[in-house]
Order: sequence, then C-alpha cells, then structure tokens
Amino acid sequence: MVVSYPRRMRIVGGIFSGLLVLAVIIGWITLPDHLRALFTPSQVITLLLVLFAIIGVIMAVGMSSVRADHAGLEIRNAVRTHTIDWQQVHGLVYRDGDPWPTLLINNRDDPDKIMLLGIQRTDHERADRAVATLRRLRSEAGGGG
Repeated sequence: MVVSYPRRMRIVGGIFSGLLVLAVIIGWITLPDHLRALFTPSQVITLLLVLFAIIGVIMAVGMSSVRADHAGLEIRNAVRTHTIDWQQVHGLVYRDGDPWPTLLINNRDDPDKIMLLGIQRTDHERADRAVATLRRLRSEAGGGG
C-alpha cells in the first residue's frame, strides 16, 4: 500500500498562508486612519474573500493525496476524489521535469488523464518511491508496466 501527499507543498503553503495573513493584518494596522476610512464594508469583505480564496486554493492543493493498494487507487486532487480500479489504468507518466505524475485511464487510444497532485516532484526521492510503488502495484494487479 502507498499513501502519498505533498509534504513540502503543505509546509510551504502553510508558511506562505500565514505570512500572507500577517502581511494583510500589518498592512491594515499601519494604514493611516484617513485611508482606512475610505474602504467601504463591502470592499473590506471582498478583499477578505480574495485572501481566503487564495489560502483555500493553496491548502486544497496541499491536502491532495494518493492512496493505492492491490485493488486500485483513491486520488484526492484538491476537492475532488477519484476511485479507480487498476484495470482502468493504461499508464502512469512521470518524466523528468513533470511537476507530478499523470495517470492515463479508460480508453487506450484517447485516455482520460488524472494528475496525481498528491505526489509532487518537490518531494524528490519520496515522490520517486511513491511512483515506483504505484507501478509495482499496477504490475502486480495485472496492469502491465
């Protein structure tokens, strides 16, 4: 069984999100009163919603994961989860320079592609081991190489 998630993305995303919130707070506090008074409540709410949207995207990608065993895979990319049997898998692409592996499923001639955001190149050897384990599980399940 393999369980993978983007460790460095979670760390960097958490730090970046914290710094972004801190920068917004410091920026608001240091803004002169006469300029703060120019903001309407709806403008402040809009700016906060944009801040939360940015943090939400960062955290959603950071919470992505890949779980696989002999039966198949469960892939969580941001907010969407895919459950795939090994019989549906026709390939696993992970070339040098790819930020994450791509799973090729269903039709061999024109396969659907699912990015495995839970395995990211920034995790180096950890990502390579996860891909090697996925390939081994696929092979053992009769899906080829």
